[in-house]
Amino acid sequence: MEKADPIIEFRGVVKRFGGTRALDNVTFAVPRGEVHALVGENGAGKSTLIRICGGVFHPDSGQVTFDRREIRFNSPRESRSAGISIVHQEIPICSHLTAAENIFLGESLPKRGGLIQWAEVNRLSRAVFDRLEADIRPTDLAGSLSIAQQQMVVIAQALSLNAKLVIMDEPTSALSKQEAERLFEIIGQLRDEGITVIYVSHRLEEVFSIADRITALRDGRHIGTVSRSEASPEHIVRMMVGREIANLFPKERNARRANRLLSVRDLSVRGAFEDVSFDLYGGEVLGLVGLHGSGTSQVMRAIFGQGDPISGEIFVRDKKVKLASSLEAISEGIAYVPGDRQREGLFSAMSVIDNGGLLRLRWLSNALGWIPNRLLVKWFLAAAEALNIKAGSIENLVSSLSGGNQQKVVIARSLSTESMIILLDDPTRGIDVGAKSEIHHILNQLTASGCGVVMASSELPEVLAMSDRLIVMYKGRIRAELGHDEVDHERVMSLATGVDAVAVSEPLAS
Repeated sequence: MEKADPIIEFRGVVKRFGGTRALDNVTFAVPRGEVHALVGENGAGKSTLIRICGGVFHPDSGQVTFDRREIRFNSPRESRSAGISIVHQEIPICSHLTAAENIFLGESLPKRGGLIQWAEVNRLSRAVFDRLEADIRPTDLAGSLSIAQQQMVVIAQALSLNAKLVIMDEPTSALSKQEAERLFEIIGQLRDEGITVIYVSHRLEEVFSIADRITALRDGRHIGTVSRSEASPEHIVRMMVGREIANLFPKERNARRANRLLSVRDLSVRGAFEDVSFDLYGGEVLGLVGLHGSGTSQVMRAIFGQGDPISGEIFVRDKKVKLASSLEAISEGIAYVPGDRQREGLFSAMSVIDNGGLLRLRWLSNALGWIPNRLLVKWFLAAAEALNIKAGSIENLVSSLSGGNQQKVVIARSLSTESMIILLDDPTRGIDVGAKSEIHHILNQLTASGCGVVMASSELPEVLAMSDRLIVMYKGRIRAELGHDEVDHERVMSLATGVDAVAVSEPLAS
């Protein structure tokens, strides 16, 4: 399906940040009216390219042509006015505003006689939600919505602008299977209407499901653009990472230690989960699996001293503890990587090293009685190398990093206190295939050293492969505990959905 007329074209685009070339002579075109996938490892340049399209950055050299004219946007508003709408991976929601107000954020509200016509605002918002088949009321407070619902609000905002080009950056990362399938239907409708979609995703099954063409970036360079019919997942992975990845989940089986690190007995949080009991031993990964709303994330937050009041008992190394705050959990040797890095894991206005070294600084100062900046920098540089964190400078704002590199900064901080009990809520969400293998290697090192890991993941193959034992939750209750050799996709999905059998083709949401 050749289309000679591109909606957007990049010619020799270069963008530098200090001594780092985020984009290096990038040249490719996106034909009008197709779904064009953009793939690449974290740090490949995808986010920088999106920000140039959105008026956040200017290229240092090169040319960008949109809708037959050269562009150089000075603000996101200029980009939107020209006909480009961006659905960002991180959810830019104003929690104190309603869903409808978030849709119209930054846009002109319908008025009559100088007064805002709220009934019309809600009517227009309702129409977009109906189009998405989203169970959201225009008057719902955005902060009360789930992460998946908030993502749908952002998508609704993009669709409300009547854009010529819609760029979606990991739009399904917080969506359930049903919500993702509805989004794919919407993308198909947009294509049928002549609207171009650039779809950025690390999930190759999605890319091969909906894309017409696939463009791969690596280290800021354009590696190639291929038709979906001419490519295979293995070919795309080679383009992305420059090497074969035969095993995305390199699990190393370690002998479970005799020491019980964590015990949970009849743990409950009203309205979230109830009567959750399990043990965690050194040297193992315990997987938590459940659909959205099953309670897996809330269980981790409760153990880490966050969220609503709990009932039940928690034992650390067979000692009963009361964890009323995160600091108390950390002092007991518990580390936590939250599932929502933007709202719970990052301080966007702080530097990379300040984010990554926050807990390490406190740990070192408590041990030494003074603030050891030199030791902190030495530690963080080693951690950044181990996790392959790509940053032009550790003094740059953490918000300047790609989503995957931000996630690795959060992981570095969470592991900085040398805790023995590690709680990981969707640790590889938004991380590319190469970086996932690096994170999995870190998990192997942790368990080999005697740590115990509790891990939830939005990707069922990941949690099945990396877990030594698996706990399946449904509607806030444990349905089953399974050994590694007892699990398969169908059995786990059957338990997680509360039915006897179901075909599995998509990840679960933690």
